Amino acid sequence: MAQPPVTLIRPFWRKVALIAFFVCVGSCSSVQFAYNNVDYWIRWKIRDYVDLNRAQAVELQAAMDSFFRWHRQTQLQRYAEFLTHLADGVDKGALENPRLEPVEQQLQQFLHSASDSAYDLLLPIVAQLDKHQIDELQKNLQKKQQQALEEWQQPPEKIRRKRNRQIRKEGERWLGHLSQEQIQLIAAWVSKVEYNPQSRSAQRQRWQSKAIDLLRSKPPGYLETLRNLLVDPQQLWPPHYRQAQERRQEQARELAEQILASTSPAQRHHLSRALREYARNFRILASQ
Repeated sequence: MAQPPVTLIRPFWRKVALIAFFVCVGSCSSVQFAYNNVDYWIRWKIRDYVDLNRAQAVELQAAMDSFFRWHRQTQLQRYAEFLTHLADGVDKGALENPRLEPVEQQLQQFLHSASDSAYDLLLPIVAQLDKHQIDELQKNLQKKQQQALEEWQQPPEKIRRKRNRQIRKEGERWLGHLSQEQIQLIAAWVSKVEYNPQSRSAQRQRWQSKAIDLLRSKPPGYLETLRNLLVDPQQLWPPHYRQAQERRQEQARELAEQILASTSPAQRHHLSRALREYARNFRILASQ
């Protein structure tokens, strides 16, 4: 797939892995279309950040072809089996006492596996970026970062309404119509959980600055250092930010487990059916 410059590899390939799994896909019916066309999306997005020369573009296409060949042959069937296992658990009553941490851990393993394969293919291309391309990349990263931050520079109540809508939409995608109790759980969570876009933006800027500096200076072993940053971006997080993120993750897990425990038979059927439909699509993709 795509091998944008290093500061783009992590977010792009996380999205690729998520799309390949199911998180970033809008609906079951779009899985095959999204997976088969995500390489076009990535090339289009890369142009928003940096122009690759002809040789780099050729290597990029070769890297994407290699990644997807590996991914279809080795990963998609694993995703399908995992989703089927989750659906079986739903049918057997697992939601009476849901535990999402093991599910999160397995998702992370899928993401790490896909990312590791991608880094091997992409970092050699990253090393070819010239000074002009690095300047262009830095400028566009700063521009995108500012645009993203401006989207959240709104009254707190408006931000809460936006987050509420986003969470409800995601819940409806997996469970169908939400109950009033579930809607209230989401509203209560949004009202109490702190969200600080400025702090998040500052951490992204820290990561990007470190990566750009490595690209410019190219010290001995810098590609391995870049790989380490990609694998573990949290290494740059200050303690207070790390603690805040861990707490937010715990709170999000608690909300999801509360909602799942409150599901009706119809919602559980909806969830099981959606999981099995994703699994079916992944099996089809793996066979192509």
